[in-house]
Amino acid sequence: MDQQMTEAGYLGINALGTIVAAIGATPGHAIIPDQWKNDFSIIGNALQAAGNTGEVGFSTGLDAVGDGTQALGNSLVIHGLITQKDGLRTIMIGNWLQALGGTLTLQAPLVDEERDWATILSIIGNLLQIAGNSLQAASVALQRTGKTNADQINLAGGWVQALGASLSYLSATT
Repeated sequence: MDQQMTEAGYLGINALGTIVAAIGATPGHAIIPDQWKNDFSIIGNALQAAGNTGEVGFSTGLDAVGDGTQALGNSLVIHGLITQKDGLRTIMIGNWLQALGGTLTLQAPLVDEERDWATILSIIGNLLQIAGNSLQAASVALQRTGKTNADQINLAGGWVQALGASLSYLSATT
């Protein structure tokens, strides 16, 4: 039981990180000044990386590789947010790595013969996180080409990912 609670804790840290990062991507805050948005994105991705790294200890096979790949992706996003050289490219690669890692972690619940609510929530949560990370990566590609709707796509991706991470957390607590 302690292992299940610890794993749920790491999923909770990851979910909190996605919410903090999504807040950082949300425009027009009356409460949060614009200069803090980048800080929220960095803190959110750091929490996600910590949660994903913690989950590696409870995973095996493709699940462990996927969790590690997601943590690497979060680290690249942080690097891209902090540095100026190739920042957008690094953020895009980091988001794609997070999506790839999520795809790898999706394998375990899909082959699980038990189909209870926790497994269903886990599958839906993973799919939403993959979609959210993919939208964020696509938004950076659009931003690099000067498209005007990139911020809206990034916003949608951030909140889709946050919803997916929250469902994944709920799957571990049911």
